[in-house]
Amino acid sequence: MNQIDIWAFVWSLLLDLTSVTLLSYVFYYRRHHNREMTVAISVINVTLFALAGSLATFTLSIGVGFALFSVISLIRLRSETAGWNEMAYLLVALSTGLILGLPGYSLNEKVIYAGVLVLAMLVIDSPRIFGRKSLRSINVSLDGTNVQSAELKKRVEEMLGLPVDAVLVKNVTSNPPAVKVEVRYREEAK
Repeated sequence: MNQIDIWAFVWSLLLDLTSVTLLSYVFYYRRHHNREMTVAISVINVTLFALAGSLATFTLSIGVGFALFSVISLIRLRSETAGWNEMAYLLVALSTGLILGLPGYSLNEKVIYAGVLVLAMLVIDSPRIFGRKSLRSINVSLDGTNVQSAELKKRVEEMLGLPVDAVLVKNVTSNPPAVKVEVRYREEAK
């Protein structure tokens, strides 16, 4: 087991907490108002920071940390509820937590890595870059097994009370008769 440089750890932790606060609250939450994803981004980041630091204190291969990162990413990427925007924030949070938790980098290198990742999200997710309208998607279950897209679109628009761009059939069951659809619609960005 290796000895921890306490001041390097404290500065790395402060840098990580600053980065994830900017990423999860200042950028993500204030734009998208999704509390659950904000909590997930923050907690997963801090968890990876702690895991990376604790794994690095032992004589283990760095591959163990990356394997952990891969497993967490694959589990999260399999989720139907999170969109691509959430996945991007989650990936940046995972990456900054892992990078900033590793003691092998100097503080200057950590600042550069964290800065690049957080700045990338600030710029790329800015409504000024991609406009104010955002394409959203939700999953809806409807009674019956009619899969004609025009009829499904009409039913979903009546049910949700908003115009719909597309309705994609995801699953059909015969008992009870139901259709699970993905609904895509445009929403003003916040």
